[in-house]
Amino acid sequence: MSATKDGGYQATLKPRKIRSTYVGKRPLRESADNRCLSAMLEINGVDAFVLFDSGSTSDALSPDFARVTHADVFQLDNPVTLQLGTKGSRSRISYGCMVPYSIHGGEHGDIKGKDYMDIANIDRYDAVIGTVFMRKHGIALDFESNAIRVKGKKIPTLTKGEESIELARC
Repeated sequence: MSATKDGGYQATLKPRKIRSTYVGKRPLRESADNRCLSAMLEINGVDAFVLFDSGSTSDALSPDFARVTHADVFQLDNPVTLQLGTKGSRSRISYGCMVPYSIHGGEHGDIKGKDYMDIANIDRYDAVIGTVFMRKHGIALDFESNAIRVKGKKIPTLTKGEESIELARC
């Protein structure tokens, strides 16, 4: 974006350096404000520490989790670039797998199936569930009450303490 003579903005393709007139501090945020929504899902017969990511267009397993659970991994004949939200942060997805999963819905019953997942270098989690999986199963993220809802029904999520233990494990 660049400023126009009349005070508006127009889109540009040319990157421009940001200039600043002063130095400031990034605000500190409470850990509760930074908390992501995560849960334990059974993937390939093993409990997986899963991040639900509404900004991800990919559903992915970490290579370590795929290896430990003996997932039937295959090389993609159409590898894709994993583009993150910042420039220059790209990785290649060259492998995938079809894995069975189960979402334990507590009193509401389980959701079971088998789906494709990319194999990607995920940091701190065993798997990432993105928009494709969430749309397919009617999953909504409720940040106000720190809940994950499947077709309107709340599924068990990790408490702050449980999540801290899992993050320390990874």
